[in-house]
Amino acid sequence: MFAARRSVAPVRQLLRHQPRRFDSHAAHHAAPVNESFGRSFYVTVGTFAFGYVLYRIHKSYVDSDSTSFISNLIAKWTPDEKIFEERNAVHTVLMEKAAHDRHLFESQGGGPSIQLRTPELLNSGSQMNVTPGFRPDISAVAAHYERQNQQLEEARVARMKDGKVVSPYE
Repeated sequence: MFAARRSVAPVRQLLRHQPRRFDSHAAHHAAPVNESFGRSFYVTVGTFAFGYVLYRIHKSYVDSDSTSFISNLIAKWTPDEKIFEERNAVHTVLMEKAAHDRHLFESQGGGPSIQLRTPELLNSGSQMNVTPGFRPDISAVAAHYERQNQQLEEARVARMKDGKVVSPYE
């Protein structure tokens, strides 16, 4: 501790009195270097020139009351309003269904049981010393849900054959 205190004073004086290293009256000067503007300067100037030429071309088309090349190009690649209306209608239906589902789930209270993060840990114990009948037979439940999913899939395929728009929530 005392040695650390004794070494602080000389270090403080060294930090306080540092010699000037970059004096303006240096004896040696660097040789002159031929510097160019660089690539970014020319790209910037070219961009402004290209923009000005594009503006003048556009203005000449506007003055002659005809559509410009750029306007024709934009109109060519812009989809019809009907497509936007169909997308918006489908999006609105999906958002209304999602809002309904969210309100349904949010309005329900919490269950009386504690949700397990990893329910598979219930079956991770030893299979020895398990009494008969400890685990219920759930093959009937699995068969019920397989039949239900198969009926839903058949109904969805039938709706697709009719050519209707199939919502993911139906």
